[in-house]
Amino acid sequence: MADELNEQKAFLTWAESAAVLQTDARQGIARAQRLLAMRYLRGRGVPKDEAIAFYWMQLAAQQSFAMAQRSLGELYEHGSGIALDITIASHWYRLAALQGDSIAKEHLQRLAQPNALCRKGS
Repeated sequence: MADELNEQKAFLTWAESAAVLQTDARQGIARAQRLLAMRYLRGRGVPKDEAIAFYWMQLAAQQSFAMAQRSLGELYEHGSGIALDITIASHWYRLAALQGDSIAKEHLQRLAQPNALCRKGS
């Protein structure tokens, strides 16, 4: 569907592209689910809603999509759309890192440092 719209019109508005992402996300396309989640986090083309963002990010992460796994870890680490939970954040970072996600590896290293959690709150 995204290809069809792009052929008809060179540029989509935020709302139009969000509608395309919705369609693809509902079909289970992990990349679209993550992108849609990011849209909900930022309120681009859709109302800003961290709970809906968490829903879509979790679906994408459960499909072993490394970027979504890292992003879901970030949501848990910051308590965005879900209760803050560093243990679960580390779990998702670890899964992404195992697939080679360098940012997830950096997050794990940061969290493993002494007093990492104390600095986070300051």
